[in-house]
Amino acid sequence: MSLLSAIVIGLALGFLLGGRPARLSALQLRWNLLIFASLLVQLVLFTGLAVPAPLVTVAYLVSGGLALAWLLRNLTIPGIACVMAGGLSNFVAIATNGGRMPVDPGLLAQTRGAAYVSALAAGRVTSNSTLADHHTLLRWLTDQIPIPPPWPIPTVLSVGDLLIALGVIWLIARGMQARAEPSAMPLQKSA
Repeated sequence: MSLLSAIVIGLALGFLLGGRPARLSALQLRWNLLIFASLLVQLVLFTGLAVPAPLVTVAYLVSGGLALAWLLRNLTIPGIACVMAGGLSNFVAIATNGGRMPVDPGLLAQTRGAAYVSALAAGRVTSNSTLADHHTLLRWLTDQIPIPPPWPIPTVLSVGDLLIALGVIWLIARGMQARAEPSAMPLQKSA
């Protein structure tokens, strides 16, 4: 499930629960520059620009650190704790495996095709992933969950990706709901 899929599902669920998208603007998200900087770094790294491999590793980890800092700052908002658990899970898997997320090559071939796996192995595609092998650490945190066709964007996900998606769905669906007004306590007369 991609982040875009989670956003669409969150909006649909929010509507089904009687919410309104306009209410999302009332979310009190803080330090938003951090998340935009993180996304910008990833955009530069993974859109086909020629960036030296050691710089990609460092920049990708810095990007993850910026995202985690943003999540930590916004931890009190419903859904963010779930996103943070997923982000931290992915960060640990990436950091312990050389700065790229390992993906099971057999599962990747099932979802994206053998040609894609060959291209990734040869470095002909720009990706934040690497093929998992017998040296992969914390394999249970890496991309091990296939999302095959007919899903519109077949892929292989990690436990962290699923937690991130669930947290985004929760954040959006809950954020679309009306805020509870503080109830006014009637004044009691003292005797």
